[in-house]
Amino acid sequence: MPEIKLNGPAVVNGAIRYPIEGLIPVTEKEAQRLHDGGFLDLDDEDDGLDDEKVNDLKALAELEGVDLGDASKKADIIAAIRAHRAANPEE
Repeated sequence: MPEIKLNGPAVVNGAIRYPIEGLIPVTEKEAQRLHDGGFLDLDDEDDGLDDEKVNDLKALAELEGVDLGDASKKADIIAAIRAHRAANPEE
């Protein structure tokens, strides 16, 4: 069962839950609903992307098949990589 961290108050399994509660266990379906709705705090991911240089991030994006579109700033590239990974967790 996945655990999620909220970025603000949200209804989780029929009850209002708050970020101060920390990690909240949810079903896969509920985790996906909250992710799609933008309710999850994804900034605490320890994926190391924040420590990489822009050129390295671009190379990683290409390797993982991430479409960067017009993204050229570090934060935008990181967001694109994380979104791709979230949408394709089995890769």
